[in-house]
Amino acid sequence: MASQTKKQSNLPKDLQQYSREHLLYEVAMFFQLGRLLMSGLFHATPPEVAAVIQNAALESFVLHLRNLLDFFYSTPTHDTDVKAAMFYDNGQLPIDFPQKSDMLIKAHLRAHKEMSHLTTERHPEGSPMKVWQFHVLMREIKPLLEKFIRTAPAARLDPKFIDDTAKLLATTW
Repeated sequence: MASQTKKQSNLPKDLQQYSREHLLYEVAMFFQLGRLLMSGLFHATPPEVAAVIQNAALESFVLHLRNLLDFFYSTPTHDTDVKAAMFYDNGQLPIDFPQKSDMLIKAHLRAHKEMSHLTTERHPEGSPMKVWQFHVLMREIKPLLEKFIRTAPAARLDPKFIDDTAKLLATTW
């Protein structure tokens, strides 16, 4: 039996449901994992377990970073892709929407390279380039979400998405 894919609807009620269920998940996981990774919590477990858990959390953080950057800045490649522009009446982000910073450009490319496939562009163990700057990346994503919440039509954003995202952003420096 072939699986059926559902083309993404631009209807306000469908986008509202999508923001509540899927977009909120991406936002929450990104910020919660970033905070968890900065907490040093993993060092409290046996080293062999800590390394596995930390790597899994790091990979998840990078995946959610990539998903959010794709949501805001990539053009759809499939008719099932959901992009931030779909939430606006004209199908485009506002002209004053924050441009993708150099840091986010590099992080987006790195996330695609390191998460999607094995590549010679991965950094060796011990290299300072291997480190992901969680706090800086969260600070870079924050204005995108703030602008999105302020400018996307309220009928297309679920109140829970708005409230929960605002709470996450309020505790991000």
